Formats: sequence, structure tokens, C-alpha cells
Amino acid sequence: MKTRSLILGTAAFMLAAVLAAGGCSKKEEAQQPGTQAGQAAQQSAPHPAMGNATIIAELEGKLRENPKDTEALWRLGDAYFDSKQFDQSAIYYKKVLEIKPGETDLYNDLGLSLHYLGNSAEGLKFIEDGINRNPYHQRIWLTKGFILAYGTGDMDGAKAAWEKASALNPESQIGKAASEYLAALNKK
Repeated sequence: MKTRSLILGTAAFMLAAVLAAGGCSKKEEAQQPGTQAGQAAQQSAPHPAMGNATIIAELEGKLRENPKDTEALWRLGDAYFDSKQFDQSAIYYKKVLEIKPGETDLYNDLGLSLHYLGNSAEGLKFIEDGINRNPYHQRIWLTKGFILAYGTGDMDGAKAAWEKASALNPESQIGKAASEYLAALNKK
């Protein structure tokens, strides 16, 4: 039992690092200076020295001007997620979905927020919706495995999800993290 807890704790830490890095996502593209997304992100992103409270206040101000600004809604959800205010992040992610459904990253982030709120079953519904929209999105498979393992205790389902994440691109950061989860599972 102690070994399983250690393995699960190590795996949770690895996933947090991968998810924080953004994985294969729109966020990663926004970090690429030569892309359109990267240029737009650089123009609209707050200064890196700003704290989350300042970012949240700035984004809330933008939303008072335009409550349907999906970029501001999503970034506000991300700021709340980064602040571990998962109830608020879920609210803003859902608002984006109401206006503009379809972004797999959004389903991933909402599913993870709901999981952290203790509602893994609802989180998995959004994860499945995201997978149905894009079954080749590697990060959502990693997240599915995480929620199955740590939210529902379904280790067989988690293993299948991590195998899929690894198979999509074993050399990526996400693929390597999925492989590490699988190796940890096989050791127990």
C-alpha cells in the first residue's frame, strides 16, 4: 500500500509538471514567436512580472467591456486554475464553451478543474467530449488517465488512456510522461 501511494504521488507530480508546461496545446503554439498565435499572445498577454491577482483584475476589466470575449474568458479561467481556484476556473471554462465549443484544450482544462473540485465523474464527461472532438489530442488522453487513476481508481482505464497518449507521440514530453506512468503501474 505504501509503495502504491509513493508511485501515485510521484506520478501526480510528473503530471502536474507536464500539464503546467502546456503539452501539445494551443498554449504551446502561443509560446512560439513566429506563429500568428504567438504574435497575438505577445500583444495581448500581461507582463510576466504581473501576479495572478493583477492578471485576474485586468481580465475582469476586459470582460466588463465585452462579456463574450472568449480569449479573455479562457485566460481568466487559466489564471484561476493557476491560482488553484478551480471553482472559478470551471465557471469561466464553461462560459467559453457556451460561446465557442470545440477547442479540445478547453475540454481538457475544464475536466481537470472539475476533477480537482472532487467531481471526477463530471470532469470525465468533458474529457470524453474533447476526445470525441479530437481523438489525436495527446494531452487529453494523459489527463483522462490521470482522472481515471486518481479520481475513480480505474487503473485499467488509466493504463489504456496512458498507452494511447504514449502511442500518439512517444518522444514528446507528454508521451514520455505517459510512459513513466505506465512504468510506475507495471512496477506495482
